[in-house]
Amino acid sequence: MPIGIERSGAWRYMPLLGETFHDEVDPNACAIALVPGGAGQLMPGDYQAIAGTLPRIDVAFPALHGPYGEDGCLQGLFETYGVAYVGAGVLCGAVTMDKEVTKRLLIQAGVPVVPYRLYRRGGPSPTWQAMTDSLGPRLYVKPASLGSSIGTAPADDEKSFDRALAGALEHADKVLVERRIIGRELECGVMETDDGPVASVVGEIVPGTENAFYDFNAKYAADSHATVDVPARLAVETASRVRAMAIEAFQVLGCRDLARVDFFLGERGELFVNEVNTLPGFTSVSLFPRMFEASGITIKDQVTRLVELALARS
Repeated sequence: MPIGIERSGAWRYMPLLGETFHDEVDPNACAIALVPGGAGQLMPGDYQAIAGTLPRIDVAFPALHGPYGEDGCLQGLFETYGVAYVGAGVLCGAVTMDKEVTKRLLIQAGVPVVPYRLYRRGGPSPTWQAMTDSLGPRLYVKPASLGSSIGTAPADDEKSFDRALAGALEHADKVLVERRIIGRELECGVMETDDGPVASVVGEIVPGTENAFYDFNAKYAADSHATVDVPARLAVETASRVRAMAIEAFQVLGCRDLARVDFFLGERGELFVNEVNTLPGFTSVSLFPRMFEASGITIKDQVTRLVELALARS
């Protein structure tokens, strides 16, 4: 039972058309809300008449990214209304949405992360000279609490650094300035089982020569030249390190059910956790399900397993 969410926050009841999901939220569809104390029961939100009775949600499977989707807000709503749901809990969602807090926790646990400096709006402005003296000659600047590379830009000189900082501040009050790792971009899925979390085979993102990095367009544009290798062409020992570190990051951050852990592999073999995504994309072309399919678990079985995990907690 798909539920569309408008930018205004309105929920719309949007039953499937055959087996096809809607491409957009229908603003004319019935507005709905959860019944307080209804254990997932839905009710019309604007009192418009609809045929039949609205269903009850047995398990919610969040399929939205960013603020209000994977940052603990939606999860808190489900907790308040007693709705079982797939994925990270409130605390883990909030922690992993904030890249700086994620880094602090991983560093404390001894997990290597990309070196960075934090800038808060209103504080002393970071300078290109100070940042490069600390982090090296090539940098990334990114908002601390967004995904999909929104607001992220590379910086190679003072002018591009100032421009990247201003761009990041359009999206957040906390900004990370990171060392740009020269090497390979790897990803690994983690999913819980009865025997504990297991890691998928490792995938590699090849953004294409026309892209400065794996930006929003490279990820989502229809004409993107970015490619993905699943499994990645890695030495067995390196792949084992990635998979072990992915599970360690998953556990350190208190993840649940599923996560995708993103890495950089430096030119000298050094491995860094870049980010942890607790609601990775789940389409037929998304990397998380592809990596687990390559590990021998079909998308259908992945979804079934995740729903079963959520039901077991209810």
